[in-house]
Amino acid sequence: MSIIPDVSTPEDDLTGNWLCGGSIDAATLRNTAGAFPSGVTIITASAGSTPVGLTISSFASVSLDPPLLLVCVARTAGSLPAFRAGGPMAVNILANDQAWLAKRFASRHDDRFASVDYTLGPHGVPLLDGVSAWMDCHIARIYDGGDHVILLTRVHSVHRSDSMPLLYHSGAMYDWEQAATENTT
Repeated sequence: MSIIPDVSTPEDDLTGNWLCGGSIDAATLRNTAGAFPSGVTIITASAGSTPVGLTISSFASVSLDPPLLLVCVARTAGSLPAFRAGGPMAVNILANDQAWLAKRFASRHDDRFASVDYTLGPHGVPLLDGVSAWMDCHIARIYDGGDHVILLTRVHSVHRSDSMPLLYHSGAMYDWEQAATENTT
């Protein structure tokens, strides 16, 4: 039997009571949250006529009716201004053979789109070729999320391929099928 600590008091007496604004260091939180596997996405938009994009793993479906997604972007991301404008954007869910693409869009590479195949979606944002799926959206709301900005997006069109998605777990990327096979042997 586990005992749930009393979380009604805003102090930490080292017995498990909740400390409002407690001190969990970033590395410990990142390591713990890394126990939850996720897919890998690249969000894309346009800054004028220039395509912009970055790799993120903080992505979730929020609602089916209306169709809404949640995307979190670090405040330090160089391309954040293109997304703060509140216009069209896309979520590209990477296929299991696209780890190189995730690394490229996570880097400080000057032209992340050089030698990357994509088409412009119905709202003029890049949709990456070969992905497991993409969702063409527009940003409906922007919320403060600490060191991140939370984008609530409304989905307008979608596409899904037969490609298995890329998996991110504990700071590393994996081929979904390979990871499943390795864990069953």
